[in-house]
Amino acid sequence: MTNMKSLILAAALGLFSMTIASAKTYNMTLLTPAKAGNTQLAAGAYKLNVQSNFATFTNIDTNKSVIVLFRLDSAHTSYERTAVDLKNEDGSQRIESIELENSNNKLEF
Repeated sequence: MTNMKSLILAAALGLFSMTIASAKTYNMTLLTPAKAGNTQLAAGAYKLNVQSNFATFTNIDTNKSVIVLFRLDSAHTSYERTAVDLKNEDGSQRIESIELENSNNKLEF
């Protein structure tokens, strides 16, 4: 019986991971420099690639990429657009979360 529970749990986690694990790309723009986790991002347009628990920010102008770890939060409704939630900390901007377009997923940093 324990093996069956383990198998069901593994299958459920696998299905959940597949929704996030399949790399998706979103477009976003930072009007001011901001920190995501411990990583400083310059102002500009970015392609955001989400895979597993890692977000890859690629600056469209410089093609420079950085990878940042995030926590996933799910809402009850789907977000209409990708939106960056910023918080002012000691005079600089920090990305608190990013809501992902056409999903109920939010990345928290």
